[in-house]
Amino acid sequence: MQNPSLRIVPKVAKNKAFTFFRASAMLFSLLCLNGNTQAAPLLRCYATYAGDTHVIETQTSDNPYQIEAIDIGGRFKLKVDMHGKQNTIDYIKIYAYFQTSHGDVPIHEASYYPPFQIRSDALALTPFNRLYAGPLERELQYHCTLQDK
Repeated sequence: MQNPSLRIVPKVAKNKAFTFFRASAMLFSLLCLNGNTQAAPLLRCYATYAGDTHVIETQTSDNPYQIEAIDIGGRFKLKVDMHGKQNTIDYIKIYAYFQTSHGDVPIHEASYYPPFQIRSDALALTPFNRLYAGPLERELQYHCTLQDK
């Protein structure tokens, strides 16, 4: 009596040309998937001062010295650096400055390192931050999200 859970499959002779074609197709599809087919990461920060919200969008850059700080209401500046090349992020740094008549005063620096989770929908990268500076303790609020562009 035969066991019903066992099935005997007849041995099929392998066609060498078909095997080569199948291996070549699999290799080609893997190379295409590992190329630059996925979108570049996009870092989006929302900075609010005195009721006005500024949206700052940043892509990867390999030179942090070329990135300019963005003016927020004439009182603060925010500089967002997503360092890397194409689809790879080495690190993310966010700097906040308070503007005075003598120049910009650094008041905050936040650093984030891999691994980063990047999806098509926006994921929170930072918490909701509240920064206070100056003699009147002016408030800057910001938070950032990370997603595929």
